[in-house]
Amino acid sequence: MPGETTVTSSGQPPAGPSVPYREVTDDAYAPAYVRGARILSSDPEATVLGGTCPRCGCPCVFEHVPRTFRSPRRGPRAREIPMMCTCTTGHEDRPAGEEGCGAYWNVRLEDL
Repeated sequence: MPGETTVTSSGQPPAGPSVPYREVTDDAYAPAYVRGARILSSDPEATVLGGTCPRCGCPCVFEHVPRTFRSPRRGPRAREIPMMCTCTTGHEDRPAGEEGCGAYWNVRLEDL
């Protein structure tokens, strides 16, 4: 029926392309993403993470560029980085020029 939203037993919409584009976050997104995420590459200029979007279930790759200028590094650092779904799956109602399903969350990165 138009306008209805289907949810799974977890309370989330079903995964995949049937999930319409919607800019939304949930406290469960970060822990769900981290369980399967991998650091694909990391250097002082950027960190590239690969994983599965916790909202739509599609694979996505996210590049985090930590700063626009250099500063001295002093010991281990931890930082919260904002992330978003970057999947290439077609999601209904996705605005032109956007990517992903609209989900966003924060992940804590720790430098060792």
